[in-house]
Amino acid sequence: MKPALEISGYTVLPLTFPPTSAFPTPATHYLYLRAHEPRIPDPDTPRSLFLVNLPIDTTETHIRHLFANQLSSGRVERVEFESVRSSKKSGAGGQIALLQGTNVAKGKKRKRATADELEERLESVSLPSTWDRTLQRSGTHAVVVFVDRASMEASLKAAKKAAKKAAKGDGIIWGEGVEESKVPALGIQRYATHQRAVYPARADLLRAVNEYMDVFGEVTEARKREAARRAAEPDEDGFVTVTSGPKLTSAVGEEEAKRLVEKQKKKAEGFGDFYRFQSREKRKERQIELLKKFDEDKKKLEEMKARKGKIRPE
Repeated sequence: MKPALEISGYTVLPLTFPPTSAFPTPATHYLYLRAHEPRIPDPDTPRSLFLVNLPIDTTETHIRHLFANQLSSGRVERVEFESVRSSKKSGAGGQIALLQGTNVAKGKKRKRATADELEERLESVSLPSTWDRTLQRSGTHAVVVFVDRASMEASLKAAKKAAKKAAKGDGIIWGEGVEESKVPALGIQRYATHQRAVYPARADLLRAVNEYMDVFGEVTEARKREAARRAAEPDEDGFVTVTSGPKLTSAVGEEEAKRLVEKQKKKAEGFGDFYRFQSREKRKERQIELLKKFDEDKKKLEEMKARKGKIRPE
């Protein structure tokens, strides 16, 4: 039975793992690739390939070598692995604006980041790795961005041709031709290197800890501001919950307090006769005023009738 060359729109590219001292039998690994089609396309989408089921020892050097040398197709600009966020995609300025929730356009008021946005930034802060090489998870995926669309299309076409050759017994050997100096070693040598560098550099460690604590402080302040703002806003019945917590001005500032007070006054304008008894009381007061005015007018009319005929002109 011949292996499938395409499954659900994915080109199936067989890769041969060379024998090792621990496993002397060659093994076949299947890599699946297709044109990248995300839900929200970006400018790099037309020149990107989506790869699934990468080998666990995959590095960017392996991907570049696969397309540039073994497939002789296109030039790779960058590789975005599943667990790594690339800052090159949106540029340094765009990444900073995304994390800080600010508007970098000149002359516009800076937007304050919400607590949820800051928590997302907090999750992205991590301690520096002590390993010289990252191993991928089984079945992981990656997006390969080429220099242009022509390179991407040529690479996809070359992968289809290589898949047909592999079906005839002439497959691609994974990692063949990669210089050892460009890729950190695995096995015992990897653990020996890691044992000599167990701790990260002091400067990198301090930088990561300081960044985490700064963002954590911003998250705490943002939560306080949001809690104070919610506490100052009236509920559906027009009431404001009074608590024994810190003063509003200490949490959101004097300007923020004035803004909330004005907002509360505007909302309270429509609650004058919100309840039925308030409407009834107002109607009663109006009726009493009308009766009182009627009695006064009636007395004035009787006085005018009593004076009629008694006052004569000279």
